[in-house]
Amino acid sequence: MAYNHGKEERKWRLWKEAEEKILREHGVDERTIEEIRTYDRVDFNSNRRFYRWTNNVAEYLEEMSDTPPQKEVFTVTDLLNAIENKNLYQMLLR
Repeated sequence: MAYNHGKEERKWRLWKEAEEKILREHGVDERTIEEIRTYDRVDFNSNRRFYRWTNNVAEYLEEMSDTPPQKEVFTVTDLLNAIENKNLYQMLLR
């Protein structure tokens, strides 16, 4: 499943607003709340980069699983037999 940045950011924003409301109710000053928000935003961005990268790797692996395995080449003859382009094959034979 693809990483949806907008959805994750909305969840993060709702969580932060609820957390900040609780902090304000308990008398935490605005400067401290802003420092916590900045720290949490850095953490959110770090997680976002990780999950986007992880998602790209997962998609790549899915694509690779659909491709047939390549033939292993052990000799020059094997290499020449694997060439599908006739012109290239003729040039290499010369």
